[in-house]
Amino acid sequence: MSQESLTADLCRAARRARGKQGNLTYKGREQALARLACFLWRGGFQIHTTGQLKEKHITAWAADMVARGCSKRTIANNLAHVRTALEGIKRRPFADKMSNAALGIAGASRAGTKVPMSREEFEPYRAAVAAIDPGIAMVLELELEFGLRAEEGVQSIKSLADWVRVLLNPIGDGFVTIVHGTKGGRTRRSPPLDRARAVDTLLRAIALIEHHGGRLVRKPDLKRAMDRYHYVVRKVGMTGEKAPHSLRYAYATAHLQRLKAVGVSRQEAAAGVSTWLGHGDGRGTWVELVYGREELASAEVANV
Repeated sequence: MSQESLTADLCRAARRARGKQGNLTYKGREQALARLACFLWRGGFQIHTTGQLKEKHITAWAADMVARGCSKRTIANNLAHVRTALEGIKRRPFADKMSNAALGIAGASRAGTKVPMSREEFEPYRAAVAAIDPGIAMVLELELEFGLRAEEGVQSIKSLADWVRVLLNPIGDGFVTIVHGTKGGRTRRSPPLDRARAVDTLLRAIALIEHHGGRLVRKPDLKRAMDRYHYVVRKVGMTGEKAPHSLRYAYATAHLQRLKAVGVSRQEAAAGVSTWLGHGDGRGTWVELVYGREELASAEVANV
């Protein structure tokens, strides 16, 4: 058997594990398992199937990642994919034995790596992107207004007219339904940051789409559209803490602040915003830690 055969066996085992596995999670898991297979074969370990994995193999891979300078969070994520494969072949007790603590990588921070970008900070970036590609600048505006991921923004062209009708309906709740490009194909309903501004943004986006022949990003398929998107945002310096995902942080922070200002409890506010972001109400604590940590930090300072 080859390295490719081991990778395939690991992936098959992971697919048999419990729980829903979204497309992006599946791709990330497949890449992590391929890295493990590559490490084992280059290291001379005679491993052909998932069932042959032993403690020494996983320990050696974790040590190799530490030696290469990988962060604790990166190592923990990679090992979580291996545990999923082990669970898929009924080796859950062994998977649990290979905990982060046992491997010396416990305590990895789950805090987000971006910071919320205010509209004042966003405007120079938006203008720079618009000078290169107006369609991508419009995608960024939609990301900020509706808390969209990049792919959701690029694919939102299929929903913009529906969103306008919803937001112009005086008796509606102002929540739009986000369907296309979502993680794991999970549909969600989310409110914009400002209803009137959202309508104006959507109308401008629709006009731009008509001018661009039915697209915001003028590429023939999604892959090339996303490649163009990432190229342009990097070109204007939207990287690191100020990458486009920081617009989603700003959306989450603004809603957390608003909900708490009207008396909604911290726990309920986090659960609500988690749902609007597409994470589900069970991940409120995670949303507070990742998206709302700046807002929470400022609130704690104010209370001192």
